[in-house]
Order: sequence, then structure tokens, then C-alpha cells
Amino acid sequence: MYNMKSAILKIVLVIFLLTIAANGTAQVKKHNIIGLWQVRTKQISDTFLDNYRFFPNGTFKYTLNGYDDRGRIAQARGTYKLKGDTLTLVIKSRIERVGGDLVQGSMGFQQDEIVLDGGKNIEVKQKDQTPIILVVEWFNSKAGKGFKIQNNKYFQVSANPHLDEEL
Repeated sequence: MYNMKSAILKIVLVIFLLTIAANGTAQVKKHNIIGLWQVRTKQISDTFLDNYRFFPNGTFKYTLNGYDDRGRIAQARGTYKLKGDTLTLVIKSRIERVGGDLVQGSMGFQQDEIVLDGGKNIEVKQKDQTPIILVVEWFNSKAGKGFKIQNNKYFQVSANPHLDEEL
């Protein structure tokens, strides 16, 4: 009787330990990167800061700060793969602003005293399509959930990558 109880207890213990071990290895979280992610904050105003938009079809858009009134590169477009905590980006094209004039910025409205006015956006095909490989560190804080790549933290603004698209 004692040997049978002891054997059953050992079997239950082994099953319990195997279950814990299996769950421990299976709990590597898969992160969903689909959506709109903005640098430094999830708060938005009349435009976005630098941001990534990751789409379900494996494409992305990286849009530069909407408050930059002098930059000529507005956006990078391409494909992405997320495997574990490694994000691989391949830039296929970029949106560049051509033409325009440097003028005085509007006081109280624009951050800079000299800004680019006018011009038009054109798509430029990327010649060098060498993959950009980034290590992603995921976080969930009081400020919101997001990821860190290199020295920047990106916060999820929306799970919808089409939210308020400008280009």
C-alpha cells in the first residue's frame, strides 16, 4: 500500500515537473508588432513624431517627425520580418520632398526660424536593399507598451497601422 502511494506520488510529481518545464519553454512571448508605434510617447497632437507602421502583409512605413519643417526625407517604405526579438527591415523606397524655398518660420506655430516651404513629395526607389537588423527589447510600463531599438523607445499609439495616414 505504501509503495503504491509512493509510486503514484512520484508519478504525479514527475508529471507536474514536466508540465512546469514544458510551460516554461513555451512561454516565450510572441509579440504583435502590427500597428502604429511612435518614438518617446504614445501621445499625439496635430502630427506624429518619428513612427513605424507595421502592416499584416509584411510591409512597413517609417515616417520622420512631422514637426521637422526642413527635412527632405519624409518616409522610408519596405518589408519587415520579426523573428523572436530580431526585427529585419529591407527598405524598398523612400518619400523625398523636392523643390520648395527656405523661408522664415511662423512665430508661435513652427519650431524653427527657417523652414522649407512648398515642394512636392516623390517616391525614390532604394538601390541598396541590404537588410537592417535590429534587436528589439519589449516593455510594458505605466507610460504604455512598446519596444526599444538602439537608443529609441517606441510606444504603441494604435493597433491599426492605417490610423491617420498622411502619405
